[in-house]
Amino acid sequence: MNSKYFEYIVVYSAVIVGCLLLGILARMFVINMGADDFTAGIVFWIVVLLGILAYAILTLLIDGLYSATVRWFFPRKKLKLPDEKSDVSDKLEKIRAEQQQFNDKAEQDKKDVALRYTQKEFAAYCSDKDLDLLCKYVELYSEKKSFQDVKPINVEGLSNLDFYHFGWNIWKHFKVGKQEEVAFFLKSVFVNFLKDVETDTIKSHLKDDELKGIIKIRKSLSEQ
Repeated sequence: MNSKYFEYIVVYSAVIVGCLLLGILARMFVINMGADDFTAGIVFWIVVLLGILAYAILTLLIDGLYSATVRWFFPRKKLKLPDEKSDVSDKLEKIRAEQQQFNDKAEQDKKDVALRYTQKEFAAYCSDKDLDLLCKYVELYSEKKSFQDVKPINVEGLSNLDFYHFGWNIWKHFKVGKQEEVAFFLKSVFVNFLKDVETDTIKSHLKDDELKGIIKIRKSLSEQ
């Protein structure tokens, strides 16, 4: 038998016995006072029931008072359980951040390659100011941003074929947009030379005579 159940049996048995004893004493008392057996019996059961009821009420009051006192003086500390969903979300967020950093670095490396290529090809044919502007426009093109307030690049010693080859190499390197877009880029940047050339014409001649001109078609801008 469970020890807890045995404890309950002992306690309740003691209470019942005590209440019965009180009832017997009350019965004897009223008989001595001259009451008949019927009245004495009623008094007996009333005392017994009142004793049991009083015990139940006192038990509830004492138990509630004890629990309230314990909670007041010894509050329970809530254990913070690990949130598995939160851990997974944090890990995924970290992975996304790392991937974004990797993508940003790869994109910046690609820009750096294109800018070095641009500087190498045009350094001898335009001023430092114009070369800086051209590099800025190359970055804008790589980011697919619109060209506003474009200042034409002044170049000496290069032909339209060189501009076409430069446009092809930049387009092939970044692989953003259609060839029409890089043709528009060339017409906007080198407007002093290509203002009378249609965008479609520029597009159709981007890869003409690959080995001719000062700027030639490249398989990769990273090659020397």
